[in-house]
Amino acid sequence: MTKKEEDYIKEFAQDREIISPFLIKQKEMKKTKTNTSYLEVTLQDKTGQIKGRMFKHRPFKTYEKIEKNTVWNIVGKIQEFPTESGRFNILIESMNPTTNYNEEDFIRKVEDYDKHVEFLFNTIETIENIHLKKLLKEFFNDEEFKNNFLTAPAAKIHHHNYKGGLLVHTNEVIKICQTITYIYNKINYDLLITGAILHDIGKIETYDYETENIEMKYEGIMLDHLFIGANMIENRIKKIDAPKKLKIQLIHMILSHHGDTSLGWGSAVSPKTPEALALHHADDMSAKITSSLENK
Repeated sequence: MTKKEEDYIKEFAQDREIISPFLIKQKEMKKTKTNTSYLEVTLQDKTGQIKGRMFKHRPFKTYEKIEKNTVWNIVGKIQEFPTESGRFNILIESMNPTTNYNEEDFIRKVEDYDKHVEFLFNTIETIENIHLKKLLKEFFNDEEFKNNFLTAPAAKIHHHNYKGGLLVHTNEVIKICQTITYIYNKINYDLLITGAILHDIGKIETYDYETENIEMKYEGIMLDHLFIGANMIENRIKKIDAPKKLKIQLIHMILSHHGDTSLGWGSAVSPKTPEALALHHADDMSAKITSSLENK
């Protein structure tokens, strides 16, 4: 059974009834303000993800039956909430597992993938600092690293959580950082853009994404992608004889790009340079706006 074009998540534009298969990515039992239990599921097709909520028909019984990364036929109503927000969810009337589906309907793919790849490599060519250019070439001339970077997800659950998501997120961060340099021309463009390109490279070693089910590797759980990424840069930058100050500035950006340590978001150190501060906010903006647009 192939999904109808209008039943892909990206096409949702108004309240209406729907009967269509979706991949179940997450499930959770929650409570309303009046302490009524309901089931919340994260539904996925190849165009995105959306929340579905089930209040009737013993939702806990359904919760117990659901296995993540299985396809279920959803009967319910697409609804915009809040009104005029452009954000949609599905009020589920009933749901049942199905084997009658086309697998390609549920594998998320990067739109305009070739354009994303072209933008990344064109951006690398804009770097004029010889040491930073050499470092980027050291990474991206490595075919194994390049292939991993271009296919990795940016997260397991949150933003850009699909194969190729790291590439899309990185390009968003680059574009935000480029805009920042137009406004604040005293910021070091080469340092900031190099940091933007490399800020999440640790995620290559953080996630296991050989299947559609993205899981954390042992290294990711124990070390986190900030430390892994900083270590990857430390190992590569030794080969190009870069100035010590430049190396420290770049690694500082990687270790601090989750913001002030008081936020508790995982930074090893708070941002202490304009470039590190700009990178943090660009990264945060990409993640949060994308999550908001995808109705998470």
